Amino acid sequence: MSHNATIANVLQTIDVYKGSVANLRKGVVENDYIPHKCRYFSRTLVWKTFLITGNLKISTWIKSLESSRVVYHELTKRADMLVPWWKLEKDSVYYQTESVSRKTSLRRRGSSRISRGPSMKKPLERVKIENKESPLSAQPSSGEVEHVEDYLETIIMDVERLFPGEDFFNASTPVAFKVKQNLIEILYIFSKCNPHVGYKQGFHEIFGLIYMNLYKEAIEIPNTNTMTNDDYEILSLYDINYLSHDLFTILNKFLISSGITTRFFQDEANLWRSIEQFNVNLMKIDQLIHYNLISKLKISSELWAIRFFRLLLLRELGNDLRVTSLLWDKFVALAESDAGIGALPDVVMFVVVVLLIRIKTDLITCDFGEALSLLLHYPIKQHLESPDASKFIKSVFKDAVTLYEIRADDRKLYKCGIQLNASANPSLKITMSFRGNSVTTGSPRNSDDSPSVSRSASKSPVQSPQDSRAEKLAFEKLRLEMRLKKKAQQSIMK
Repeated sequence: MSHNATIANVLQTIDVYKGSVANLRKGVVENDYIPHKCRYFSRTLVWKTFLITGNLKISTWIKSLESSRVVYHELTKRADMLVPWWKLEKDSVYYQTESVSRKTSLRRRGSSRISRGPSMKKPLERVKIENKESPLSAQPSSGEVEHVEDYLETIIMDVERLFPGEDFFNASTPVAFKVKQNLIEILYIFSKCNPHVGYKQGFHEIFGLIYMNLYKEAIEIPNTNTMTNDDYEILSLYDINYLSHDLFTILNKFLISSGITTRFFQDEANLWRSIEQFNVNLMKIDQLIHYNLISKLKISSELWAIRFFRLLLLRELGNDLRVTSLLWDKFVALAESDAGIGALPDVVMFVVVVLLIRIKTDLITCDFGEALSLLLHYPIKQHLESPDASKFIKSVFKDAVTLYEIRADDRKLYKCGIQLNASANPSLKITMSFRGNSVTTGSPRNSDDSPSVSRSASKSPVQSPQDSRAEKLAFEKLRLEMRLKKKAQQSIMK
């Protein structure tokens, strides 16, 4: 995109939404400000407005950007944050001698400038970081440092296999190689700055998608006299020389400040609590799905839900990364909502509940293997076959936010569950049948959403051939289920 087109898009966006971040947030959530609807759409403007500048006042952007960019700039100058490329095997494409690595770092120290025009270049100012949780205050112990260096190779391996069908990362070009090298460095520094989390599989996919979206709109700021100061201030938001700096800031807000890492990555105790909370909410919203998956089929949520949570639905929304990007645009819009970005983990979990309701008919009529297959390979394609997949994303997100807003009221969750089912499964009817003298276990829900379990009141003292055959079939089914569970556990996060 040309410089003039970028400037025009920003100015038109500000004009349409009257310079109001609240109006812009509404535009993103309501699908008014999305790529195929607005020729002036800018994802960079969305993400950096919600997570860095906090406003649409162009005159304030330079100061906000300098304050955030100086953090990453100072980190790259620290010796303990230098990526140890020289510790890799010499046949690695990323190998560098220690002297080359340090020279690269030294060159970076002198590049701390934001362009304001050919005669108005100003170096990044040093800022005092008072926040105790600032990345600059991270001082990992020697043991933690060694551990971080140990998984540099893991980061490289993950980045090398990132989005196999995406040429942006996998083309055999110097640009693609440089992109991956930058991504590895950001992942490494981010992990060292957050030793309580470190590097986890899945980070590379989250980082990669955001990096790709920002890179595609990034530009080189020209050294020319034909642009005004306002033009340069707008273009500073898109400066490719500060792409890594801005990505680092965005990720700290999107993953750390939001609570995503604490809830889903940091330790197993928090992860299990989140899964248990998900199970509780699912039971309140749709007891039939909860009963069939957890009580009847004995499918533990940790077998499949961990990937949903940790990757923020990235894999579940199909191979078209544009669809995931649409949902994530709405996720970052939470930063300017009343709930704030801290609502993100809960909203993600409620999105999963909504997605389960969308395939309820299949989930309550299949056996263990079929149900697990649906959960591990969510049938998203059938929901995106309509001409406008953005409508599906908008609907799912808004339903999830509604559930989040009433999460403390069980009665409202129950009623909302009925409404969601009426909308998503209008033709689904649940009927109960009873045979002989049976005992029925009911639930607080009405018959449309409640499962019943019938047990015969009498038992045959002699096992018939049919019973013996049924017992053998049940045993074989149990063996198959155990194998599927084991396979599912091994495949999670691969």
